[in-house]
Amino acid sequence: MEIERGFVRIAEGQMHYRRSVGDTDGRTLVMIHMSPVASGFLVPLMEEIGDARPLFAPDTLGNGDSAPAGEDDPDISYFAGALNRALDAIGIETIDLYGVRTGAMIATEFAIAYPGRVNRLFIDELPLAGSGTRTGTSGEPCPPPDSQGSQLDWAFHVMKDHWMFYPWWSRDAAHRMPWDLRTADVLHDQTVEVLKAIRTFQSSYGAALRWPCDERISLIRVPTTVFYQPERAMYADMKPTAQAISGADIAELPPGDLSPAAKAAVLRDWLARV
Repeated sequence: MEIERGFVRIAEGQMHYRRSVGDTDGRTLVMIHMSPVASGFLVPLMEEIGDARPLFAPDTLGNGDSAPAGEDDPDISYFAGALNRALDAIGIETIDLYGVRTGAMIATEFAIAYPGRVNRLFIDELPLAGSGTRTGTSGEPCPPPDSQGSQLDWAFHVMKDHWMFYPWWSRDAAHRMPWDLRTADVLHDQTVEVLKAIRTFQSSYGAALRWPCDERISLIRVPTTVFYQPERAMYADMKPTAQAISGADIAELPPGDLSPAAKAAVLRDWLARV
């Protein structure tokens, strides 16, 4: 499977995306990344899914290579509306929809606002008690670009800490994640994604921290699958998330495995059925 890159124009400007190309048939799986990275974060998962379905992964507004949001303080529903307009512009109609962390919030709002467009929703890494609610902070703000390159160092350490702590700004033993740090190449690529949108990624990040998860997910009315990691030390318990969504199914990952390969196996199995 080959992944190509392109742009689609909406009111705010150009939205950048990655999509699979080839002879794949079926309904498109739209995939929404977490903040503060962009669709490049999803490439390993896309490659593992392979040709099971056509895949489409945009950079959300203000992230990666997409234009900034058109509002100063957009909420998550704004990003869902922008996605809807982008799908209209590129000609993608009924979809299956996957989102991780911030992307799961956007996917949720999309499913609430446009239920006739979503065949099935897949929610990944979206615990009920959001990190902003638990800590009351979003960590230190990004420094503005300066002649010392302070923003370069900041962006690298933010991405490194994303893989070491949850949330990344709680740098203590209680919040240390049990997996290995990502490779230097992965950290470089993700840092570059953040740097490309260093002035604008905060809009989606801020929207995520204000989003009332418990209230909004209870409004989902489309068939929904929630990814569940049975080894609680790996990540927050997702069973309460599934229980808050009427009729939601749980897709159990192998114990201790949050890898793209493990998630892709679950997605391929569900996509074969739906």
